Amino acid sequence: MSIVLKEYNTIVKQIKTKIASTGLRQDAKEFQDTLSSLFQQLLALKQKVFNDFAYFSDNESLDDIASKSLKFLSIDYYMAYLMSKKQAVLSSNNNASSFMLSNKNKLKIEFLSKSVQLYMQFLVTLNDYEILDKNMSKKLNGFASVFKPTLDEITNKNVPNNQAFQRNMKIENFKVQKELDTRLRLLENKILEKTGKNASNNGDAEIDDDDDDDTVDDELIRELYLAKLTQLSYRAFTEIEGNLYEVEMLSNFTSMDSIADHHAEMEKQSEEKQKREQDPTRYTEKLEILNQPLLSKTGKVLRNFTLLNDKQSQQKKVFGFGQYGPTMSVEEFLEQEFASGNVLQGGGQDPSLMDNKANEDSEEWADKETYKAREWDDFTETHTKGSGNTMNRG
Repeated sequence: MSIVLKEYNTIVKQIKTKIASTGLRQDAKEFQDTLSSLFQQLLALKQKVFNDFAYFSDNESLDDIASKSLKFLSIDYYMAYLMSKKQAVLSSNNNASSFMLSNKNKLKIEFLSKSVQLYMQFLVTLNDYEILDKNMSKKLNGFASVFKPTLDEITNKNVPNNQAFQRNMKIENFKVQKELDTRLRLLENKILEKTGKNASNNGDAEIDDDDDDDTVDDELIRELYLAKLTQLSYRAFTEIEGNLYEVEMLSNFTSMDSIADHHAEMEKQSEEKQKREQDPTRYTEKLEILNQPLLSKTGKVLRNFTLLNDKQSQQKKVFGFGQYGPTMSVEEFLEQEFASGNVLQGGGQDPSLMDNKANEDSEEWADKETYKAREWDDFTETHTKGSGNTMNRG
């Protein structure tokens, strides 16, 4: 774990020296390159901590986590901090510069929104391990969408007498943070005295972690890291509020820019239309239909036209049917209907009768009919009418 902890401490120190305390502009390419590099290092470190080495588990409580692993819970906080400083860098290319200038606010809004999500991920993780204090936990659980809080939810705008409530909350948070700073300085001084190092006065000293160092009490280290996480949780809420205020301001600028672009486009179209009206030829580079006559009063051609197409269309109207003509003959239509089975057939004479008429001239057929008639006569003579079933007759 010592290698991973040293890597974490190195990244955090670079964030404080190269990002938080730098003299470079935030839109400078050097600053943004350093920021992107540190963000990628944190992302790789998070992959190691949570996936490769699995220092944390969903079924673990705070007591099950090793004291020196508590530091890694703040990775999301520093990732959110870096993301809030991210912005577009203007290129030397004119086309790219004009594009970035028109979309810089939109990109910044996306970076700030992602930063808010990372801050909320940090707070949710602390809340799951019951590190947040009760007021913050209650506020966090009251958000409609945990990872997308609104400015009204952060500032408690729906609370009656909102201004007085906000003022009291800020005073209370300031007192709590002052107490945390004092507590952190005391803990750091105790640890640094035991390790023989100089104490810090700003409460932000980094304790070098060494797995083989037994001079520092583990409970003291644990108390220090938990206090730092609590301090970062208060800073996270403050950063979220600032980011949401900036998002609201940039959204207004973006809407104003879109309105200004719309007005500029309308003015440009109006100027082009005015130029076309002043030009007797009505020349335009746009592919559009000009609602203008073909010839002027003096007989000058105003727009291109084709005589052949107009002549043929007019001729069809004069010599045509006056309606749409058929596309097939009657015979072709009937053949198609018969083939598709849409025509009902039948209604003629019985085919058996037609066969009888065809066999009248056949002697064999006549003999069969004679024998058939004789058999019927013999049957009617031997079976008189009413000589059938007489069992139920009275």
